[in-house]
Amino acid sequence: MTEDVYTMGKELDLKAEQARTLATPKLPANLALKGMFLTFDLLYGKERSLPKVMVLEILARYPYWAWENGAYALLSKWHCGTEPVPREKIEVALRHIQMGRDSQDNEQWHMLLWMDLCHQKGVRLSWFRHFLLPRHMTFVYFHMTRIMYRLRPAWSFAMNAAFESHAEHEYMLFAQEHPEFENEPVDSPWFTRYPRQKTLADLVRRVGLDERDHMNHSLDEIKRLNANA
Repeated sequence: MTEDVYTMGKELDLKAEQARTLATPKLPANLALKGMFLTFDLLYGKERSLPKVMVLEILARYPYWAWENGAYALLSKWHCGTEPVPREKIEVALRHIQMGRDSQDNEQWHMLLWMDLCHQKGVRLSWFRHFLLPRHMTFVYFHMTRIMYRLRPAWSFAMNAAFESHAEHEYMLFAQEHPEFENEPVDSPWFTRYPRQKTLADLVRRVGLDERDHMNHSLDEIKRLNANA
């Protein structure tokens, strides 16, 4: 397990962690994710920006919702059956529900932070590009993850790990490409919900580390599922 490498709640050298990310290759993406990333660049441009990472966060929360939704469906199905269900299976479903809830909240704070900063900077957000298009993309991503979770949960966790690995690298590259972020103070009402950072560069790095943690949670869950298969 990789619990020792989780970063949430720890005091870390964020620049050192950024260098560590950029020295580590991304996890390989499946064809569906490769198509998603290509489409994302075509729709929002290859240049990393606050509006683009905001949409990335809209997408990021949907696998966690799919796990929570899928695990609840299993619990309901088992409850209606006539045969007792092993406690171990129920514990797995409950763990996936909790993982989904915790991770959805974290991705939600990311999205709200980027949205607030876009408004602070006067960045115009488009109804079509930042609301309608993400709704269509998330519809596909949610149902794809939901089907994979139903067929074989490890598949959905592997796809999410690759997505989060991509997101981690995107954030660290975003900070690297904008050295002016190092001297830009950052504030938001959402720091009542998310760890306060002094500069925009540190906030971008901290969010990137959250994505690393999500990746490692998914990888750990794959190990648990395979060990109990």
